Amino acid sequence: MPTPRYRSILPLSLMAPTFYPADHGIVQPKGQAPLIQLQDPDLQARAQRLVNVLYWTANTYKDHDGMADSDTLKVFIVPEFYFRKASAEEVRRGGFVPGTSFGSYPEESRYALAEALYDAIHQSALFNDWTIVAGTICSAMTPRPDGRLNLLNTAIMLRGRRPVMDDSVPYVLMEKHYISNIDGPDPHSHANLDPTTTYSFRLNPDQHLDNLIYWDGMSLGLEVCLDHCMQVVKNAVSVIRQSLGPDSINLDLQLVTSCGMSIVDQAVAVRDGALVMLTDGMSYAGNHFPEPIFQVGRYNARTGRVDVNDPDNFLFTELPGESSYQILQYAQGRYVELGRRQGVWVSNDRLPMFIV
Repeated sequence: MPTPRYRSILPLSLMAPTFYPADHGIVQPKGQAPLIQLQDPDLQARAQRLVNVLYWTANTYKDHDGMADSDTLKVFIVPEFYFRKASAEEVRRGGFVPGTSFGSYPEESRYALAEALYDAIHQSALFNDWTIVAGTICSAMTPRPDGRLNLLNTAIMLRGRRPVMDDSVPYVLMEKHYISNIDGPDPHSHANLDPTTTYSFRLNPDQHLDNLIYWDGMSLGLEVCLDHCMQVVKNAVSVIRQSLGPDSINLDLQLVTSCGMSIVDQAVAVRDGALVMLTDGMSYAGNHFPEPIFQVGRYNARTGRVDVNDPDNFLFTELPGESSYQILQYAQGRYVELGRRQGVWVSNDRLPMFIV
């Protein structure tokens, strides 16, 4: 097995609510962030906001433990649905309108967004030794003649600069496999259930192997929300071990971007003593709108459980209170009115990649 390039990890997470449709707001480049240019003004605004947040984070925490250490991997996770379009009617109603594409952009927007985000972080030394899970983007394929709606929910994972880049891809687009009942659309609208699409389970029965990523001498597992509960990464690891032997793969890190999920012990597939990170965007319990959660834990093979770090082990800094950084109209603005925060979590200290 290859030796991981990094000895420690500095976990970072964006706390932002993403469940309800929200207007994209007026967003301008801030700080050192470059201007993002995308054809869709809604997607451009949301992409610009995330890039603003990333540059703000890198500068705000520039003196934090591990931030300048080339042997520490900075892992920044954004919640699921961060890139989800919303019409004025959906914002007013507080829900996505049935019969629409449920906040989706055109399918090709996934690649345009990934390229724009990658260009924005790769041009700056601020993101040396970073890995960024940029949440997910909802998109829809061109409607079929019979009117069938084929939807996608795609996680984007990117690498910042490295002293020496290996031969692995610079970023990954990874499809969510299961639509939750709370996501909005009929689960049968998922593109991988249509046998005529390139995303079909029939054409690509082992597509869950796409959740395994190899770079920086590491084996990583990436999941989106319900996929974690359905043990997609764990099943992929099992398939490889059945084919190549029990020692053929040992995951060094497992990452989950979600909107309504927490770490599930039975779904963890990392080696003993390795880390699991989950960032959530859920905030819709009644009228209380709780702040979304961030979890980091270490897997204990003896107990079969993840020992989740105490929240006191993390530092939280609130983002500037303007739409270039925060989603101000979430739930018709109720989230902000109730004094709920949006900002960035960071571990108080860098964490060893493994504890034996």
